[in-house]
Amino acid sequence: MNTTNILLGTTSILIVVAFALSFGGFNDGRNSKSSKTELADLKSEVEKLAAENRALELSHLRATRSNYQSTAAPVNTPTPLPIAPGPAVTSTPDPEALDKIKELEDKNRELEEKALALEEENDRANEERRQITIEQNMKAKKVQMAMDMGTVKSANKEQAIVIYEPSPSAPSFQPGRVLAIRRNTGIIGTIVIERLDASGQYIATMRPHGYSPDGYPDIQPGDTVIVDPNG
Repeated sequence: MNTTNILLGTTSILIVVAFALSFGGFNDGRNSKSSKTELADLKSEVEKLAAENRALELSHLRATRSNYQSTAAPVNTPTPLPIAPGPAVTSTPDPEALDKIKELEDKNRELEEKALALEEENDRANEERRQITIEQNMKAKKVQMAMDMGTVKSANKEQAIVIYEPSPSAPSFQPGRVLAIRRNTGIIGTIVIERLDASGQYIATMRPHGYSPDGYPDIQPGDTVIVDPNG
C-alpha cells in the first residue's frame, strides 16, 4: 500500500470519527467546552491530512507526467456542440403602443405616396419642358437654315411698309406671296409682297399680329427676308 492510500485511509477514518462524535454519544456533551475543543482539534487534523494528501498527489502526478510525457498521446479537446437557442420570449404588446405605431406607419405611407406623386409630376413637367426645348431648338434651326431671300432696306411701322432688296440667288416672287422677317435665329414677323419696283426692290406690307401679337412687327433695316419655314 502506497503513501497516498495510507493518507486517504487515515482521512476517511478521521472523518468517520468526527461524524460519530457529532451525532453519536458525543452529541450529548457537544456543547461543553472540552467537546468543542476536541472537535476543533479533530477537524484541524483532518484538514492537515487532506492538505498532505493533495500535496502528495500533486507530486505523484508530476513524476508520472515527467516519465510518460514523451510517449503520451495528445489529447484532443472535443469541440463543444452548438447550443440550440431557447424559445423566443414573447410579451403581450401594449394596445396603445400598437395604435401609435400604426398611426406613424400610416403617416409615413401617406408621405411616401405624396413624395412619389410629386416626383412623377416633376418628371412629367421636366419631360414637357424637354419636349418644348427640343421643338424650339428645331424651329430655331429651321429658321437659321432658311435660305436668304433678301435684306430689309427700310421699314415704316406706322404705314406698315417694308422695302427689301432681294438676294442675287433669290427667285422672283409674285404679289401676294407671304415671306418672313428673320432677326438672328428668330422670326419677328411676316410681310406680303405688293410689287417689284423699277429699282429691283420689293415693296411689301407688314402683316399684323402673327409673330407680333401686339400689332405690326418692329422690322428694322438689316433684317433678313426668308421663306417662312413654319408655313
